[in-house]
This record gives sequence, C-alpha cells and structure tokens, in this order.
Amino acid sequence: MSYESNKLLCAVLTVLLFYLLTSFIGDLIYKNDNDKKVSLSYFIEDSKNNTKEEIEIKEEVSTQIDKDSIIALLKEANLQDGENFIKKNCASCHDFDLPLKNKIGPSLANIINREIGSINSYKYSKALRENTNSWSLLNLYLFLENPKEWAKGTKMSYRGIKDKNKLINTLKYLESNSRNNEN
Repeated sequence: MSYESNKLLCAVLTVLLFYLLTSFIGDLIYKNDNDKKVSLSYFIEDSKNNTKEEIEIKEEVSTQIDKDSIIALLKEANLQDGENFIKKNCASCHDFDLPLKNKIGPSLANIINREIGSINSYKYSKALRENTNSWSLLNLYLFLENPKEWAKGTKMSYRGIKDKNKLINTLKYLESNSRNNEN
C-alpha cells in the first residue's frame, strides 16, 4: 500500500471511531428509559364545594379512556381556552363556520357525530375515507391525541394535542361550535 492509501484509510477509520465514540457517549448521557411509567394528573375544581378531585390518566393507556370519562371532563373544561387553542393551532388549516368551506383540511363546522370522511368536496386520505365510524367525542379525542396513530396514513401533519387539558378544552369548543352551527 502506498503512503497516500494509508493516510486515506487512517482518515476513514478515525471518522468511524469518532462516530462510534460520540454515539456511545451520547447514549450514556441521554439514557432512554422506556420502562418508566409516566402518569398525568388533572385537578378539577368542584364549583359546588371548592374541593379538588384528581383524575389520573395513565399516558401509556390513554386510549382506554371512555365516553363517560370524556363527558365528565367536558363538564369542567374551559370553552374560552378551547377556542383560543383552536384559533392558534387549527384555524389556519380548518374552517369552523357554516357554510362548509374546506381549507388545507376539511371544515370542522359540524364535526360532532358527522360521518368520518363525509365531506364530498374534500379529498380525504385513504385511512379516513375507509373509516365507517362517526366523529363521536371518543373518536375525536383519540384522533386529536395522536392523529398518525389513530388513523395510520392520515394526511394531517399535526402531531396531536399531548396536553390533556388543552385536548379536553378543544373538544368542548368543537362540541359547542357544532351545537351552535346546528341552530
């Protein structure tokens, strides 16, 4: 081997060694503990006697939430906070008023109990077109929590609402807005 070939081989091996060493050190510093169980708690103030009730939703089993739990949480949700969240995070892609107008995403004016993928003027992803359910509170909760997981292949690029209070407030606004648009 020539001197130039040796230098080139040495440079490649040095880069590989540096990559492996930094990867190893990074794994030591930023250890990912997947076995760790995380739970979230909500404090809902009872307006009758001003006591706080703690509702725990385990992050890893949040898909086990049911309709009754959502309805109970909606009673204490903040409509104005939901509207503010919608205006900040959703209104650029979705319209919330009648008549139905699609933007980048479909209109959400009468979303509650509407059949999933049912606006003819909008081109839904295959995942939503083939879904035969309706947008119940439970389905909306699960979709908004993690769209890519609930509807694998959805075109919606939003990663989901991870903050459970914001999610419930958003649902309250969507429910109120749908009710107002029906009248």
